[in-house]
Amino acid sequence: MPHYIPPDITDVIISAVATEDMFVGGARTHTLAMCALVCRAWLPRSRAKLFEFIWIKNQRSYDLLIERVLRSETMSRYLISVNGFHIYNENAEGRLGSAARLFLVEFAGKLPGLRDWFVLDNDWTLQRPSVKWPLLLSQFHTITTLRLENCRFACFSDVRRLLTALPLISALDIWYLTWPTVSRELRLPFTLRSRTYWPKLNALHIGYDKDQQQCVKTFLRWITAALGGSAVKELSCGFFGLPPTGALQESAVAFGGRLQRSVIDLDTLIIDSLALSEFIALERLSLDLFRYQGNWEDVASVLQDVASTRLRSITFKNVYTRAFKNDTSLQRFNKFDQDTLEELDRVLSREGFRSLQEVVLKVHAPLGEDQEELLRAHARRFLSKLHERKIIRLIVYRRRRV
Repeated sequence: MPHYIPPDITDVIISAVATEDMFVGGARTHTLAMCALVCRAWLPRSRAKLFEFIWIKNQRSYDLLIERVLRSETMSRYLISVNGFHIYNENAEGRLGSAARLFLVEFAGKLPGLRDWFVLDNDWTLQRPSVKWPLLLSQFHTITTLRLENCRFACFSDVRRLLTALPLISALDIWYLTWPTVSRELRLPFTLRSRTYWPKLNALHIGYDKDQQQCVKTFLRWITAALGGSAVKELSCGFFGLPPTGALQESAVAFGGRLQRSVIDLDTLIIDSLALSEFIALERLSLDLFRYQGNWEDVASVLQDVASTRLRSITFKNVYTRAFKNDTSLQRFNKFDQDTLEELDRVLSREGFRSLQEVVLKVHAPLGEDQEELLRAHARRFLSKLHERKIIRLIVYRRRRV
């Protein structure tokens, strides 16, 4: 047996470190940095994996990246290893300064392997992109996953330029994008030519809050036309309460109608009242009961509209128990341990749901109270038919009282 580990084996081990969850990037980065210091033979692979995902959490970390990597002859070559570039603000009170805005200029043509770009909490209005912005974005044509969250733009046209300049997107996350709404935007022509901007788009996630209705209406009208023939398989919507009537509801209906034949995985807030009957190819459905003030009879009535006979999985998220009755922020919402739960059992036991393989309920219970067995007994009693089929999964989370 050799007295050393062959390089191909150490490369495999280092690569395994790099597959850890990206959202605990601190531990991953530290481990890879330590690997790079072990010996000269470990350095190349460790550095390559260390640069696979770059996290910019403040202006200082961005300035150090420019100074010590981008402008360094020995370090800049590792930029070809960059797969993901995440820009976010670790301080909710502050701003990232020029990091997100200058990124497009300073890294144009320097990241040939970039696939995942994530920008959180950035104000693009401080330095509005010029007409040459699409030319800059064309230097990042390899991006397949784009995530923009809580970003502010000077106008909707800037949002449109950014999204249409990246033709290879397969996953698009748009959360809480805003811009000053003006009256002329209400009259924008959205009867675009049939065109697929993103022929490989597989996943689309959109979220807006109730005080951003004008922005979401403009965005929905545009993207409905822009999707063209994109065969989106995974759709996540969080509009936090669509009005039952009006132009916004009409825009949402048209948006859902565009994707009705392709979506197989739908995740939505139940208060949004998307027409589930439109999604005829559904295999997985996730209903978020966040802020939901109805009861299980109302939930069951929503499920009656499901038209897909291929539905295999239904998940209910953010379900609370009556133990939270003293918490004013939760006491108005639907509770898991109510007698009306049996209505859910009745509807999901119908012939139309014969393909169901699992029903998952993610229930929040207070810390310090051993309620789990009581909750499981409640599920067995009121979801008896589903329990007999052995498709019930109850996941109990411990949550602090508000």
